[in-house]
Amino acid sequence: MPPSRDFAQGYLETNLPAEPFASVPRLLAGSARLFFGNLPRIAAITLLVFLPGKFALQLLCSALDVPENGPLSYGISALSDLILGALAAPAVVAQLLGRPMGLSLRWGRRMWAKSLWNAIKMQVTVVLWGLLLIVPGVVAAVRLVFTDVIVAVEADRTGDVLGRSRELSKGHGWRIFLVIAVLGLIDLLAWGGVLRLHLGMALTDSLLAVVSQWSLAAALLMYLGITRASVQP
Repeated sequence: MPPSRDFAQGYLETNLPAEPFASVPRLLAGSARLFFGNLPRIAAITLLVFLPGKFALQLLCSALDVPENGPLSYGISALSDLILGALAAPAVVAQLLGRPMGLSLRWGRRMWAKSLWNAIKMQVTVVLWGLLLIVPGVVAAVRLVFTDVIVAVEADRTGDVLGRSRELSKGHGWRIFLVIAVLGLIDLLAWGGVLRLHLGMALTDSLLAVVSQWSLAAALLMYLGITRASVQP
């Protein structure tokens, strides 16, 4: 497929093999193969997006004497994760779907504003539900798990991204929850391991962003498994 076709039609065609989403262990195994099989390219795209921004932010915090381990520093870091992740997520999805690195980064840049807006809405929704009780927040996170993938793949074809994610997640809640729980534990272990290296905020946040792309790979496989099953006769 000519690279310009993605931009002309306003969405990504998908030819990545994916099984119907019926088994959590098979999904996790498939996501591991997808993630580690593409790890050099995933890491390259993620670091190209995160490292410059994180280093600039680290220098700014240092110049303003913001304590690296203080609450303000963590808040700024979380905000920058949201902004940079909105560019990296659609780029990584495009790469996982077979696009070359340059085209993937261009696709991420094209979808950045929509990706960021929907990421903000998703985070606000999860936080507001989480303020009621932990369980509603978890339910909201499960229902909105496909937000980044929908923005990247369906792009101009879908306006109500959060509604589309809720629609796709219906009937798959417990399986999605188990996938999120397992990969969340992996993220937590990676966070603890990277912190022990004392690499500084920029490198630490950037490396953790690479690890988090495993969850994005899993969401892509779940999305493909569900959407393809829904169109089968």
